[in-house]
Amino acid sequence: MRVLLTNDDGVHAAGLRAIRASLAGLGTSVITIAPGGDCSGFARKCTFSRPVGVRRLGGGRHPVYECDGTPTDCVRVGLLGGLAADADIVVSGINHGANLADDVVYSGTVGAGLEAAVLGTSALCLSQQTPTGSFSVNYHEDLVTRGLAYDFSLAARHGAEVAGSLARARPAEPVVLSVNYPASAASAGPQAEPATVLTRPGRRVYPRAPMRDWDDDSGAQSLYLFGDPDEVIPDVDDATTTDIATLRAGRISVTPLSIAVGLDEFSPVITSILARLPGSVPG
Repeated sequence: MRVLLTNDDGVHAAGLRAIRASLAGLGTSVITIAPGGDCSGFARKCTFSRPVGVRRLGGGRHPVYECDGTPTDCVRVGLLGGLAADADIVVSGINHGANLADDVVYSGTVGAGLEAAVLGTSALCLSQQTPTGSFSVNYHEDLVTRGLAYDFSLAARHGAEVAGSLARARPAEPVVLSVNYPASAASAGPQAEPATVLTRPGRRVYPRAPMRDWDDDSGAQSLYLFGDPDEVIPDVDDATTTDIATLRAGRISVTPLSIAVGLDEFSPVITSILARLPGSVPG
Protein backbone atom coordinates (compact mmCIF):
# COMPACT_ATOMS: atom_id res chain seq x y z
CA MET A 1 0.00 0.00 0.00
CA ARG A 2 1.31 3.44 -0.94
CA VAL A 3 0.06 6.37 1.17
CA LEU A 4 0.22 10.12 0.58
CA LEU A 5 0.10 11.73 4.03
CA THR A 6 -0.68 15.37 4.78
CA ASN A 7 -2.34 17.56 7.43
CA ASP A 8 -3.28 21.16 8.23
CA ASP A 9 -1.40 21.59 11.53
CA GLY A 10 2.00 21.64 9.86
CA VAL A 11 4.77 19.23 8.97
CA HIS A 12 6.14 19.17 12.53
CA ALA A 13 2.80 18.47 14.25
CA ALA A 14 2.62 15.61 16.77
CA GLY A 15 -0.53 14.17 15.18
CA LEU A 16 1.20 13.85 11.81
CA ARG A 17 4.18 12.09 13.38
CA ALA A 18 1.91 9.65 15.21
CA ILE A 19 -0.06 8.46 12.17
CA ARG A 20 3.09 8.39 10.01
CA ALA A 21 4.75 6.01 12.47
CA SER A 22 1.70 3.72 12.54
CA LEU A 23 1.39 3.63 8.76
CA ALA A 24 5.12 2.97 8.33
CA GLY A 25 4.89 0.21 10.95
CA LEU A 26 2.42 -1.64 8.75
CA GLY A 27 5.08 -1.93 6.06
CA THR A 28 3.42 0.61 3.80
CA SER A 29 5.19 3.23 1.72
CA VAL A 30 4.43 6.63 3.25
CA ILE A 31 5.16 9.88 1.39
CA THR A 32 4.50 12.87 3.65
CA ILE A 33 3.86 16.29 2.09
CA ALA A 34 2.63 18.80 4.65
CA PRO A 35 2.47 22.59 5.07
CA GLY A 36 5.34 24.42 6.71
CA GLY A 37 2.98 26.04 9.24
CA ASP A 38 -0.48 25.91 10.73
CA CYS A 39 -3.20 25.95 8.06
CA SER A 40 -6.19 25.22 10.29
CA GLY A 41 -9.43 26.58 8.85
CA PHE A 42 -8.01 26.81 5.33
CA ALA A 43 -10.68 24.46 3.92
CA ARG A 44 -9.78 23.96 0.23
CA LYS A 45 -7.77 27.15 -0.10
CA CYS A 46 -5.18 26.78 -2.84
CA THR A 47 -2.32 28.75 -4.38
CA PHE A 48 -2.82 30.26 -7.84
CA SER A 49 -0.65 33.37 -7.90
CA ARG A 50 2.81 31.83 -7.52
CA PRO A 51 4.68 28.54 -7.79
CA VAL A 52 4.51 26.36 -4.68
CA GLY A 53 7.83 25.52 -3.06
CA VAL A 54 8.61 21.99 -1.83
CA ARG A 55 11.74 20.77 -0.02
CA ARG A 56 12.70 17.39 1.36
CA LEU A 57 13.32 17.25 5.12
CA GLY A 58 14.48 13.63 5.29
CA GLY A 59 12.60 10.53 6.33
CA GLY A 60 14.60 7.83 4.57
CA ARG A 61 12.39 5.27 2.82
CA HIS A 62 9.33 7.19 4.08
CA PRO A 63 10.26 10.67 2.84
CA VAL A 64 8.96 13.86 4.40
CA TYR A 65 8.49 17.04 2.35
CA GLU A 66 7.63 20.53 3.53
CA CYS A 67 5.38 22.60 1.26
CA ASP A 68 4.98 26.37 1.52
CA GLY A 69 1.38 26.09 0.34
CA THR A 70 -1.90 24.83 1.78
CA PRO A 71 -3.16 21.29 2.53
CA THR A 72 -4.90 21.31 -0.86
CA ASP A 73 -1.62 22.31 -2.51
CA CYS A 74 0.13 19.43 -0.73
CA VAL A 75 -2.30 16.90 -2.20
CA ARG A 76 -1.88 18.35 -5.67
CA VAL A 77 1.91 18.28 -5.32
CA GLY A 78 1.74 14.61 -4.42
CA LEU A 79 -0.83 13.37 -6.92
CA LEU A 80 -0.04 15.70 -9.82
CA GLY A 81 3.60 16.62 -9.18
CA GLY A 82 4.95 13.09 -9.33
CA LEU A 83 5.91 12.52 -5.69
CA ALA A 84 2.99 10.15 -5.01
CA ALA A 85 1.15 9.89 -8.32
CA ASP A 86 0.41 6.19 -7.71
CA ALA A 87 -0.84 6.59 -4.13
CA ASP A 88 -3.55 4.11 -3.16
CA ILE A 89 -4.99 6.48 -0.57
CA VAL A 90 -4.52 9.96 0.89
CA VAL A 91 -4.49 10.21 4.69
CA SER A 92 -4.98 13.67 6.24
CA GLY A 93 -4.29 14.26 9.94
CA ILE A 94 -4.23 13.47 12.72
CA ASN A 95 -5.85 16.85 13.35
CA HIS A 96 -5.37 18.51 16.75
CA GLY A 97 -9.05 18.90 17.62
CA ALA A 98 -12.28 17.37 16.35
CA ASN A 99 -13.87 18.25 13.01
CA LEU A 100 -17.61 17.98 13.48
CA ALA A 101 -20.97 19.00 12.07
CA ASP A 102 -21.11 21.93 9.65
CA ASP A 103 -17.61 22.99 10.70
CA VAL A 104 -16.04 20.29 8.49
CA VAL A 105 -16.43 22.60 5.48
CA TYR A 106 -13.86 24.97 7.06
CA SER A 107 -11.33 22.27 7.94
CA GLY A 108 -8.01 22.12 6.13
CA THR A 109 -7.78 18.47 7.19
CA VAL A 110 -11.05 17.65 5.44
CA GLY A 111 -10.25 19.99 2.54
CA ALA A 112 -7.18 17.91 1.72
CA GLY A 113 -9.30 14.76 1.66
CA LEU A 114 -11.88 16.31 -0.64
CA GLU A 115 -9.12 17.47 -3.00
CA ALA A 116 -7.85 13.90 -3.18
CA ALA A 117 -11.30 12.71 -4.24
CA VAL A 118 -11.49 15.41 -6.92
CA LEU A 119 -8.26 13.98 -8.31
CA GLY A 120 -9.61 10.42 -8.22
CA THR A 121 -8.09 9.05 -5.00
CA SER A 122 -9.94 7.95 -1.85
CA ALA A 123 -9.08 9.75 1.37
CA LEU A 124 -9.20 9.32 5.12
CA CYS A 125 -9.42 12.44 7.33
CA LEU A 126 -8.46 11.79 10.97
CA SER A 127 -9.21 14.13 13.90
CA GLN A 128 -8.58 13.79 17.65
CA GLN A 129 -10.82 15.56 20.16
CA THR A 130 -8.97 17.90 22.54
CA PRO A 131 -7.72 16.38 25.83
CA THR A 132 -10.30 18.41 27.74
CA GLY A 133 -13.10 16.78 25.75
CA SER A 134 -14.04 20.18 24.38
CA PHE A 135 -16.60 20.57 21.60
CA SER A 136 -15.84 24.27 21.31
CA VAL A 137 -14.71 26.02 18.17
CA ASN A 138 -11.46 26.95 19.91
CA TYR A 139 -9.21 24.07 18.90
CA HIS A 140 -6.07 25.81 20.11
CA GLU A 141 -6.54 25.56 23.85
CA ASP A 142 -3.66 26.38 26.21
CA LEU A 143 -3.09 22.77 27.25
CA VAL A 144 0.45 23.22 28.60
CA THR A 145 -0.60 25.40 31.54
CA ARG A 146 -3.22 22.76 32.41
CA GLY A 147 -0.67 19.96 32.35
CA LEU A 148 -2.44 18.28 29.42
CA ALA A 149 -1.30 16.87 26.11
CA TYR A 150 -2.88 15.12 23.16
CA ASP A 151 -2.86 11.31 23.16
CA PHE A 152 -2.87 10.14 19.54
CA SER A 153 -2.31 6.44 20.29
CA LEU A 154 -5.86 5.26 19.54
CA ALA A 155 -6.24 7.49 16.46
CA ALA A 156 -2.88 6.38 15.06
CA ARG A 157 -3.51 2.69 15.65
CA HIS A 158 -7.13 2.64 14.46
CA GLY A 159 -6.55 5.16 11.67
CA ALA A 160 -3.79 3.08 10.10
CA GLU A 161 -6.07 0.02 10.12
CA VAL A 162 -8.93 1.95 8.50
CA ALA A 163 -6.54 3.33 5.87
CA GLY A 164 -5.46 -0.19 5.00
CA SER A 165 -9.05 -1.42 4.75
CA LEU A 166 -10.12 1.48 2.54
CA ALA A 167 -7.10 1.12 0.25
CA ARG A 168 -7.67 -2.62 -0.16
CA ALA A 169 -11.36 -2.09 -0.93
CA ARG A 170 -10.47 -0.12 -4.08
CA PRO A 171 -13.93 1.49 -4.49
CA ALA A 172 -15.01 2.29 -8.04
CA GLU A 173 -15.53 5.94 -7.06
CA PRO A 174 -13.31 7.86 -4.60
CA VAL A 175 -14.52 7.66 -1.01
CA VAL A 176 -13.85 10.32 1.66
CA LEU A 177 -14.23 9.35 5.32
CA SER A 178 -13.96 11.81 8.21
CA VAL A 179 -13.06 9.97 11.43
CA ASN A 180 -13.22 11.63 14.86
CA TYR A 181 -11.71 10.06 17.98
CA PRO A 182 -13.05 10.82 21.48
CA ALA A 183 -10.71 12.16 24.15
CA SER A 184 -12.30 9.86 26.73
CA ALA A 185 -10.99 6.78 24.91
CA ALA A 186 -7.71 8.10 23.54
CA SER A 187 -5.50 5.92 25.74
CA ALA A 188 -7.65 2.77 25.58
CA GLY A 189 -5.73 -0.39 24.80
CA PRO A 190 -6.45 -2.54 21.74
CA GLN A 191 -8.71 -4.77 23.82
CA ALA A 192 -10.76 -1.84 25.09
CA GLU A 193 -11.21 0.26 21.98
CA PRO A 194 -14.57 2.02 21.74
CA ALA A 195 -17.14 1.06 19.14
CA THR A 196 -16.88 2.56 15.66
CA VAL A 197 -20.14 4.11 14.47
CA LEU A 198 -21.15 5.20 10.97
CA THR A 199 -22.55 8.72 11.37
CA ARG A 200 -23.81 11.79 9.58
CA PRO A 201 -22.75 15.38 10.30
CA GLY A 202 -24.66 17.04 13.12
CA ARG A 203 -25.95 20.60 13.02
CA ARG A 204 -24.13 23.67 14.25
CA VAL A 205 -26.04 26.83 15.12
CA TYR A 206 -23.84 29.90 15.39
CA PRO A 207 -24.78 32.51 18.00
CA ARG A 208 -25.84 35.97 16.90
CA ALA A 209 -23.39 38.66 17.93
CA PRO A 210 -24.68 41.36 20.30
CA MET A 211 -26.12 44.41 18.56
CA ARG A 212 -23.48 46.99 17.74
CA ASP A 213 -23.48 50.58 16.66
CA TRP A 214 -22.15 50.09 13.16
CA ASP A 215 -22.59 53.80 12.48
CA ASP A 216 -19.90 54.58 15.08
CA ASP A 217 -16.83 55.63 13.11
CA SER A 218 -14.61 56.27 16.13
CA GLY A 219 -12.66 53.05 15.64
CA ALA A 220 -12.66 49.46 14.46
CA GLN A 221 -14.96 46.95 16.10
CA SER A 222 -13.92 43.37 16.81
CA LEU A 223 -16.02 40.23 17.05
CA TYR A 224 -15.58 36.47 16.95
CA LEU A 225 -17.28 35.15 13.80
CA PHE A 226 -17.32 31.52 14.93
CA GLY A 227 -18.28 31.97 18.56
CA ASP A 228 -16.31 33.08 21.59
CA PRO A 229 -13.31 30.98 22.68
CA ASP A 230 -14.30 27.88 24.69
CA GLU A 231 -17.93 28.24 23.65
CA VAL A 232 -19.57 24.81 23.80
CA ILE A 233 -21.44 23.51 20.74
CA PRO A 234 -25.09 23.26 21.85
CA ASP A 235 -27.21 20.16 21.35
CA VAL A 236 -29.46 21.29 18.51
CA ASP A 237 -29.76 17.87 16.88
CA ASP A 238 -31.27 15.18 19.11
CA ALA A 239 -30.40 12.31 16.75
CA THR A 240 -28.03 9.71 18.18
CA THR A 241 -26.55 9.03 14.75
CA THR A 242 -24.64 12.30 14.37
CA ASP A 243 -20.89 12.74 14.69
CA ILE A 244 -21.36 15.04 17.71
CA ALA A 245 -23.60 12.60 19.60
CA THR A 246 -21.29 9.69 18.84
CA LEU A 247 -18.20 11.52 20.09
CA ARG A 248 -20.11 12.70 23.15
CA ALA A 249 -20.88 9.05 23.91
CA GLY A 250 -17.18 8.18 23.79
CA ARG A 251 -17.32 6.33 20.47
CA ILE A 252 -15.40 6.67 17.23
CA SER A 253 -17.36 8.55 14.56
CA VAL A 254 -16.93 7.71 10.86
CA THR A 255 -18.71 10.14 8.52
CA PRO A 256 -18.74 9.68 4.74
CA LEU A 257 -18.41 12.99 2.89
CA SER A 258 -19.26 13.95 -0.68
CA ILE A 259 -17.52 16.18 -3.21
CA ALA A 260 -20.69 16.62 -5.27
CA VAL A 261 -21.24 20.20 -6.41
CA GLY A 262 -24.61 19.53 -8.03
CA LEU A 263 -27.74 17.45 -7.54
CA ASP A 264 -28.38 14.31 -9.56
CA GLU A 265 -32.07 14.43 -8.67
CA PHE A 266 -34.21 17.48 -7.94
CA SER A 267 -36.63 17.54 -5.04
CA PRO A 268 -40.18 18.84 -5.64
CA VAL A 269 -39.23 22.10 -3.91
CA ILE A 270 -36.19 22.64 -6.16
CA THR A 271 -38.21 21.69 -9.26
CA SER A 272 -40.90 24.21 -8.31
CA ILE A 273 -38.33 26.99 -7.85
CA LEU A 274 -36.61 26.22 -11.15
CA ALA A 275 -39.93 26.22 -13.00
CA ARG A 276 -40.53 29.83 -11.91
CA LEU A 277 -37.19 31.13 -13.13
CA PRO A 278 -37.37 33.58 -16.07
CA GLY A 279 -37.09 31.78 -19.38
CA SER A 280 -36.99 28.33 -17.80
CA VAL A 281 -37.80 25.35 -19.97
CA PRO A 282 -38.39 21.72 -19.01
CA GLY A 283 -35.15 19.74 -18.63
